[in-house]
Amino acid sequence: MLSWLLRPNTPADLREEFVIAPHHPDRLRRPSARLGVIAADRFQQALTWNVFRTLELLAPAFWLRRFHVRLTGDPAAVPAQVLRVSLWQSTPLPPIQRIDGARPEVAIDVIVETEHAVWTLITANPVQPEHVHDQMTTVIDAGGWLAGAREHYCGVIEEEIETRSVADSLKTKYARSRASVQLRSASRPPAEPNLKAVGGLRWRDLSAVLRDCEQSDSLPAIQRALARHTLAWLESVGIETAIEPL
Repeated sequence: MLSWLLRPNTPADLREEFVIAPHHPDRLRRPSARLGVIAADRFQQALTWNVFRTLELLAPAFWLRRFHVRLTGDPAAVPAQVLRVSLWQSTPLPPIQRIDGARPEVAIDVIVETEHAVWTLITANPVQPEHVHDQMTTVIDAGGWLAGAREHYCGVIEEEIETRSVADSLKTKYARSRASVQLRSASRPPAEPNLKAVGGLRWRDLSAVLRDCEQSDSLPAIQRALARHTLAWLESVGIETAIEPL
């Protein structure tokens, strides 16, 4: 079934292969893998690339609401005429946080932007999931500054786990009230983060979004083929499609 994926010069380890748009310039921002967790880092990067590079090529009117409801639980419509996906983008903190001296920009794994909203996502490495908590405050601040007057949603993508997830703890930490986000932010008015929701996804949830695209008669055949291409790779590396109803 996967013979069409196994082209000449295909890497021996499919878990690290970029099967969609490997020439895209975002690849120049790909982070270096860390010693001791090189295989885990490369796999997370390949998952991030292949899923979101594919979604960027599909009609946002179809997949964006499905993505949003799985991230936040909010079934409200998500309008979008234009959409951009950026991977591993360095994003500045609000100026108020840099007024006393330069601070490093925040590397955000996935940024999805439309004319109305911005989604910022972190991928949780299963080897060191605790680092996500350290990242989240700065991602909320940098993502909020990037969003400006647009709605801002923040979340984490993690693997299937049996214990309490990182996303659950983040939602408890940040989603109790707008004040809880403001208290943890280093920004103050008028640059306070305008965060609408914190949520979480598993890779199998994103596979489910792609499955909906692959099976939809409302998308052009070429877009369904792109979704099918990435789903075949996901299945080859052990990522199953979530079957829970939205």
